[in-house]
Amino acid sequence: MMFDPQLRAKSAELQAAVRGLTDILLTHEAASGMRKRARKEADATKFCLAVEALACNLILLKATGSNAKLAVPRSHAVLWQGNPVLGQHFLSVIDLLSAVGLIAEGRRGYRISAKSKMPSLIEPQERLADHLPLSPPEWRAIGQIDDPVLVILKEGKDEDGNAAAIAYRKTAQSKKFENQVRSINRLLREADIEIAGQDDFGLSLGRDGQIIAPYRRSLRRIFNNGTWQHGGRLAGGFWMSMARTERQRIRINGQPVAEVDYGQLFPRLAYVRAGAPQPEGDLYNVFRNGTGRDGCKKLMNALLFSQGPLRNWPEDTHRHFPDGINLRTAIEMLAAKHAPIAHLFGKGLGFQLMRIESDMLIEVLTELSAAGVIALPLHDAVLVAKSDAGVAQETMRAVFRRWSRSPCAIVSVKFHT
Repeated sequence: MMFDPQLRAKSAELQAAVRGLTDILLTHEAASGMRKRARKEADATKFCLAVEALACNLILLKATGSNAKLAVPRSHAVLWQGNPVLGQHFLSVIDLLSAVGLIAEGRRGYRISAKSKMPSLIEPQERLADHLPLSPPEWRAIGQIDDPVLVILKEGKDEDGNAAAIAYRKTAQSKKFENQVRSINRLLREADIEIAGQDDFGLSLGRDGQIIAPYRRSLRRIFNNGTWQHGGRLAGGFWMSMARTERQRIRINGQPVAEVDYGQLFPRLAYVRAGAPQPEGDLYNVFRNGTGRDGCKKLMNALLFSQGPLRNWPEDTHRHFPDGINLRTAIEMLAAKHAPIAHLFGKGLGFQLMRIESDMLIEVLTELSAAGVIALPLHDAVLVAKSDAGVAQETMRAVFRRWSRSPCAIVSVKFHT
């Protein structure tokens, strides 16, 4: 489980327990001589925040009922990024929790390269239950505050596939992005969103190592390749790391959800970029009988993202094509079917299309919010209460028409029941 520095004690009982735990750690620190000087007021506040965040993370870890451990940051590159929870005081709290036998420290992390790295791990010990509500874990006493960084600009990916965040000067544009995300987060924070069966089955971990819990609603917007013109997708919501089959457990206003999504959006936005009319029918149905559709979809998107000619099949693509079709033939068939946009293949257009996609989704969320509809974003789709599916579908069609000046919007609805 990845450490989340934005967790805080929500109930008065847990807040009191955290204060008691903080006192125990400070008493031990003073008695053992682990610290010689008193902390300044600002540093003392950060120390208390670190105790609170770690306590909340450990409670949630216990609530998974698994053997998972908590991955905590120790590198200076992570610790000194401006979050008040992280810093030398954070490392001090870990050392103190270990010294008094409330946690066990596992393997210390290391970083040789972006690919060769492992996080530092900790886990709660039985004695921690004397100080925090762990039997059973009171995970509903925990909340998440908004990430202080609502908009992130990342570099291009390095050779290991990682992209670091870039410090940027705030402008009218970046402030506009922040205000949009802040408004979305404000609405989601107050919304009635639950996960059915969670009290019975406990919490689970998502694909990103984060807890899947209904309080995780704080979103941020991420731009790519060092430019505001690339990317811009929203990230951070619990529903984003859930398996598709698990989303049927989400409830909005007590109702099962519907997934309303744009079909074939990237190629259709490429037609908009080319100034060409929108074609009718399924843009991925190159073989006209549905054969190889999934492969054509993957290949089409790879061609729109690639910078230069594709030399190899994109991962997990070739198997979707009929036997005997090589990469060159498949690309020629796609180019023939989509001649108006074939000149855009290999031009690295994908991240620009992603920026348009993300702007459209922000517009959809804003309009649904004005209509009183709670919507959870999913790149080119939204999850809404079943009764709001029609409103969401028409809103998404209207937004596509404004962006494309075409009525040919493919917006499907899938009900999760």
